[in-house]
Amino acid sequence: MLRIRADSPSYRDLEKKALQLGRSLPRTTLGEVLSGRRFPSKAFLLVFVELCGVDPAAEPAWESAWNRLAVRYKADVRSESGPGAEDPRPDLSRQELRATRQRVRELEEEVSELHAAATARTEASRRAGEAVGRAVEAWTAVADELDRRGERALAARARTALAEVAEAEFAGAGAAPGTRPGAATPPPAGSIPGPRTAPDLDPNPDLDPDPAPPVRSAHDADPDAAPLPGRVSGSLPAVWNVEPRNPEFTGRGAVLADLRRRLGTGSTGGVQALRGVGGVGKTQIAIEYACRFASHYDLVWWIAAEDPALIGEQVAALAVELALTEAGTDTATAVAVLKAHLRGRNRWLLVFDNADDRAGVAKWLPGGPGHVLITSRAGGWEGIATTVPVDVMERDESVALLRTRRPELSPEDADLLASALADLPLALAQAGGFLAETATRVGDYLALLDTHATAVLTEGATGDYRKPLAGAIDLSATRLARLDPLGLAVVRLCAFLAPESVPVHWLLAFGRSVAARAPQADDPHAPGTHGPTDPHAAPDPHAATGPLAALALADTDPVALHRGVGSAVRLGLATSTHDGVRLHRLVQAVIRDQLGADAADVRRHARTVLVQAAPGDPEDPATWATWARVVPHLLAVDPGEADAPELRDLACDAAWYLTERGDSEASARLAADLHTRWTAASGPDDRHVLWAGRCLARAHREQGRYEAAHLLYGASMPRSRRALGEDDPQTLRLAHGHAINLRLRGRYEESQRLQEDTLARYRRLLGPDHPHTLHSANHLGVDLGALGRYEQARELHEETLARYRRVLGDDHPDTLRSANHLAADLSALGRYEQARELHEETLARCRRAFGEDSPHTLRAADSYGTTLRRLGRLDEAHRLQRETLARYRRVLGDDHPQTLRTAHHFSETLLARGEAEEAHRLQTDALAAARRVLGADHPETLHAARHLALIRSDLGG
Repeated sequence: MLRIRADSPSYRDLEKKALQLGRSLPRTTLGEVLSGRRFPSKAFLLVFVELCGVDPAAEPAWESAWNRLAVRYKADVRSESGPGAEDPRPDLSRQELRATRQRVRELEEEVSELHAAATARTEASRRAGEAVGRAVEAWTAVADELDRRGERALAARARTALAEVAEAEFAGAGAAPGTRPGAATPPPAGSIPGPRTAPDLDPNPDLDPDPAPPVRSAHDADPDAAPLPGRVSGSLPAVWNVEPRNPEFTGRGAVLADLRRRLGTGSTGGVQALRGVGGVGKTQIAIEYACRFASHYDLVWWIAAEDPALIGEQVAALAVELALTEAGTDTATAVAVLKAHLRGRNRWLLVFDNADDRAGVAKWLPGGPGHVLITSRAGGWEGIATTVPVDVMERDESVALLRTRRPELSPEDADLLASALADLPLALAQAGGFLAETATRVGDYLALLDTHATAVLTEGATGDYRKPLAGAIDLSATRLARLDPLGLAVVRLCAFLAPESVPVHWLLAFGRSVAARAPQADDPHAPGTHGPTDPHAAPDPHAATGPLAALALADTDPVALHRGVGSAVRLGLATSTHDGVRLHRLVQAVIRDQLGADAADVRRHARTVLVQAAPGDPEDPATWATWARVVPHLLAVDPGEADAPELRDLACDAAWYLTERGDSEASARLAADLHTRWTAASGPDDRHVLWAGRCLARAHREQGRYEAAHLLYGASMPRSRRALGEDDPQTLRLAHGHAINLRLRGRYEESQRLQEDTLARYRRLLGPDHPHTLHSANHLGVDLGALGRYEQARELHEETLARYRRVLGDDHPDTLRSANHLAADLSALGRYEQARELHEETLARCRRAFGEDSPHTLRAADSYGTTLRRLGRLDEAHRLQRETLARYRRVLGDDHPQTLRTAHHFSETLLARGEAEEAHRLQTDALAAARRVLGADHPETLHAARHLALIRSDLGG
């Protein structure tokens, strides 16, 4: 009747877990039951089944089976005892036996009736669900059509309503007919109460003296004891990106139980931070929690949070997965939409893994009724999360983990290993894998651990990493070197990249390049052979030798590379992902330490991998998905230290990409690091130093830090002209950006003169249709408009827009920016209806292409609001500008210059609507901020002061 699988918990673990729950499950008795020497009582069976992870309420067949087997067991015992044997149980009279058997039959009939009722309810629920599904499908098509027409607000409302309908149906799926969701319902067939059995029906009452606890229905039980209505225990939600569950996960029951209890307790209870040293198993606990309680969530999303600059991309990817935004939508928009969605939903879980920057994580937390789990080596989570300390494993857990990997290991030997490895989970798992793979004896392993351990990782350089871990990794690497040198080459290369997935096709491409540059044995003139070659010839810097030479095999045998990845995974040095391989950061640290003098060479080749994977033009939205994968690895190889031109090109493009995606803060951090370190290494006139300075200046400009950008442009422009020439592309792009920044600082005439000169040079060098030429022409038109030369601006913008549409297409960001500028010119010229039509089309395209919170969309909405006010459509202008101002404040902050411009425009609409007091309050705040941010003499500040005076005049002040 009872079976135990190879992966079931040990007898000792079951006994311990039972005691923790206040139950009784003696392991000696358990051994006798499982060996068939004793028949279990119902109470014993219930405890055993529950501790093995099976819900008795979900499997009703056990009870009727137990009743039948109990009667047979009693009959067998009596017959085997013989007429002269002493019966250990009191005899039953024939009448009592007949009554008992009758009661068993009645109970079986009750079970059958309950099953039939449950089946009927399930069928009714299925039909109702199908009806709701058809309605949802139909109205989803309506929402999609609203999206295509640019009615994103209506589409969002439709989807919200649909979600609520589906959620209500889902919540009521388990209710009996005629009851409302949440009302008390009779127990389903899968969780019937225990039968009323006669006391002497138990064939062995002394087996477990504790009475069986009542089996509760799913409705009566703790919500954490059963999955969501309509979900099977252990099933995964539709939105899920967590790594596969570790089948060898052991112990940690107290941590998991405490974590489950803490989540959802209100206040910061929905946000928990697992804190502990590196390698202590925080990530594995988070994975186990997500998998164990997966059926309690509709959405579980994993976010690698080691670098705060990369969190936004992963959060935005969830918005795409949920179909809230489209791929390519800027990060700010996607995150804002996602946060709004999650705040109105429950039953979701976000995991921020390896998050050591509190501020870098806090801004991405959505709030709302869902759950957030953070893993971190750092502290300081007070105020946003409740910290859950994670220490090394308890010794019995360490022993259990080792014996899971090596079942024949004795408890004493496992205890010795656990002590030597300091109970650190990562080290334990690796040691267990090594023992299982190599059949090494424990004594030999401990001796090898002492003689082959890498140098002790110092506290300052490596934080909490421990020597035993380094020794365990060293042993696995030594084994991999013998089994699969190509696998070891992969591990070494990945050790210098980020602890994120490295696509296999990157490694294959690098392997082909290694083979192409490797010396050929039959070529006497090839470098590295003994033929008559030039002894003074420099080695090829891209040719992999030494630690990575085996990667050349990937060219002729691509399967060998996949096999090498598999070998690294089997020995515990790497984990596989859906398209690549990833190393744990602790493994990376030890592998890098092992390489010694070869480390610099391997790092150089890791950089080459990224150069070969370069995504292309960072201004092209089609490349952004690849850029999102490259940037973490680029940061890991420390481009600020590099002097290779190709890697410096890639680093500058990465900084530009981050600004294009709307993350100017991350761009500024990267560009500032590059600019400072490259200046020290190569001097201020180096091409890449000037390029990094241009990236940093643009990031400052997008942040509204116009003076900081001005200092950079002012220092870089003369150097670029002197070092590179007036017509060098780098000089021209610096001049273009400098002109834009001059205009933003209110120096309109200077901006116009510099942009005119830049445009003339672009036209001569690149032609009238080159994107850089068009950028310059577009911004020269803005300069003309700022000077009040609206007709000239309109003519230039009309020509430029036509070229943009032909060269880049209607929905490219630069095309839409140009269209917005032309519409503003038409509005300034009093051609309001033409302006309205173009504004309306441009705003719809921006919303569709980039989302509501994109800088492109917000600028288009701000301009459109001004045109609506000029047309006298004050209610429409009021709604649009109020929403746009709120979005600017959320995305850029209250004091960003663009936020202040929108506040000024909104106050104009308020005054036109007769809401002078509200206009006065808003304009007073905007003027004070403009004086602080832009300066008292800035043209926009002066204009704001004049408008405030007009408002006061209207108020009679």
